[in-house]
Amino acid sequence: MAIGGGEIGRPGFPIETEKMDKEIIKLTGKKKPRLLFLPTASSDSAGDVEVVKKYFGKKLGCKIDTLLFIKNRLISKEIRRRIDKADMIYVGGGKTLFMLEIWKKRGVDKMLLRAAEKGTVLFGVSAGAICWFESGLSDSLKFADGSEKLPKSLLRLKIARRWKLSKTNVVP
Repeated sequence: MAIGGGEIGRPGFPIETEKMDKEIIKLTGKKKPRLLFLPTASSDSAGDVEVVKKYFGKKLGCKIDTLLFIKNRLISKEIRRRIDKADMIYVGGGKTLFMLEIWKKRGVDKMLLRAAEKGTVLFGVSAGAICWFESGLSDSLKFADGSEKLPKSLLRLKIARRWKLSKTNVVP
């Protein structure tokens, strides 16, 4: 599930995606699914981790786990175990290419593909949405030439960053 944008309760911002998030949770078929959060694109932002725990954990009833790739040097076996254990995987926003580079170095891209194939619900916002696509545009530059995309994309679609419409034109 690719979400172009929307707030989940950062301080000073209203929750905008609750209906959609509840539907995503229903896709797991579980009342209290295990949600694995990957905040790689935001450099493992502690603030993002807390917002996800508060929103998806306390408010929506998910069991939360987080994989931190910048701040922790987990071994591949532990990364795979935690990905395999998740009912749903949420990828946060931030620097798309930075995230993809780290994932490729650690083999996370292949682990996520395997999770998708076994039925794990994969979703994300902004960089966490565009990462599932073969090509697209992001604040992190264009990626579509093979060196800057997931080795096997999950979807063969194209996506561009979110745009706001004004009365006279389209503005980023």
